[in-house]
Amino acid sequence: MLQTLFTFSAAAALLSLIGASLAEPAVLGASFRKEVRRDPTHLNRLARRQNSVTATIENADLLYLINVTIGTPPQPFSLQLDTGSSDIWVPAVNADICQTNSRGCALFGSFNPKTSSTFDDIAAGGFQISYVDNSGVTGDYINETFAIGNTALKQQTMGLATQASRALGIMGIGFDSGESIVSSGREYANVIAQMKLQGYIKTMAYSLWLNDLDSNDGSILFGGVDTAKYHGSLISIPIQPDTESQAITSFTVVLSGLTVQNGSGTTQYSQPNLAVPVILDSGTSLTYLPDQYANAILGGVGATNDPNYGYTVPCSLGDTGATFNFSFAGAGGPTIGVGIGEFVVPIITQDGSVPTLQDGSAACNFGINPAGSSPNLFGDTFLRSAYVVYDLENNQIGLANTNFNASGSSVTDFANSVIPGVSAAPTTLVVAQTFSGIPLATQTQAGGTGRVTGAATPTFSLGNPGATSKAAAVLALGPPRVEMALVGAGLVAVVSFVFGGSLVLFL
Repeated sequence: MLQTLFTFSAAAALLSLIGASLAEPAVLGASFRKEVRRDPTHLNRLARRQNSVTATIENADLLYLINVTIGTPPQPFSLQLDTGSSDIWVPAVNADICQTNSRGCALFGSFNPKTSSTFDDIAAGGFQISYVDNSGVTGDYINETFAIGNTALKQQTMGLATQASRALGIMGIGFDSGESIVSSGREYANVIAQMKLQGYIKTMAYSLWLNDLDSNDGSILFGGVDTAKYHGSLISIPIQPDTESQAITSFTVVLSGLTVQNGSGTTQYSQPNLAVPVILDSGTSLTYLPDQYANAILGGVGATNDPNYGYTVPCSLGDTGATFNFSFAGAGGPTIGVGIGEFVVPIITQDGSVPTLQDGSAACNFGINPAGSSPNLFGDTFLRSAYVVYDLENNQIGLANTNFNASGSSVTDFANSVIPGVSAAPTTLVVAQTFSGIPLATQTQAGGTGRVTGAATPTFSLGNPGATSKAAAVLALGPPRVEMALVGAGLVAVVSFVFGGSLVLFL
């Protein structure tokens, strides 16, 4: 079920494929490259910050990484692409984490300011992010040249970490109001704002297409929409503000309905009249719902809450052809269908073995969990089935069902500061978003004996495994693989995807 594993040296080779760019762009894009890693321990993803959430997955992680360069001459980095945060930060070459985890810093990059002629330390000791487990990132605010391929942003403000709890840096692409410095009453132009200020895009917006787990590519387009990457209508819905401040700091939208259908289309569970705030967050691997709905679904699919592995199900559950339908913003809003295979996540222990259930069958994690007192997050297990447009200027989200493995491309920029080809949902449904902060998933090591304790009987009748692996042209993926996506940055104009490379599209 798992893909062939790439070695660390192969990953490093992928990061080196960088090409050239064209002049006068209106859209800037890059494609993802995915691979499987059995041992992502060097990532050491941070626990959530105060008022944020911790998401755990057993000894495996799905991340979306973008290849960039920083400084003059350019120093290469691979950064986690995160819609749930707003700052860029990278470890310094002398950071404490690079002394204890030299392997991670060598793989993902560490910055040496002494070798860059454009380095400007603008606030020594001014960068700080703290997390609930008392870990975090501290260092300096710097201005530096930040480039995706040969598209260089001059004087980009970012954090240079001298103390960090992980080796992998972050490229946050959220609102300026979500920057860590905002608590001190200040803001700066983050990477999305700088793309517009420096003329690379017309509108502060981007589109995210994560694609099928079985594919090797996906894409992010800054300043444009690719109509070939989705099915049906692209519908816009309003982003919800924070209740207390009335500021918009996260990509919160209204979940208005949820149904579960088996492979024959028979409804097994339905909540048609919801008004739940949920955050669309690519930095979170799983999906977190309010407890009453998550627990009903977990009971329905027969999930067992194991002390070592979390919520587990038979891996064969992903082959039943069941579909989860998520509706947003009330009547007339978009509905995104997610095949159950997206929620069936393999567990790989540190020794490479696969845990088993009491009947001896392979055990997988289930990708919907209770949110508890933390915010409701729609992470990658949901986002892979959606084409999502993040419009930071008009405070809108565009949603459509993804077109898995689309072979073509039809890119349109934001010529009139409006999402191209979008229709607005006719609803005024709003919710109270009381969460503020940066949601950030975490990753832990799998433990245990290799056998899941306990057993549960499902209450949903989802059908027989193998009945459907992919329904129609949109939904019901088979059992997913836990992957890491490497984003290459480089080749320009519309060309075929290159192994480990990227497309930077300038139209």
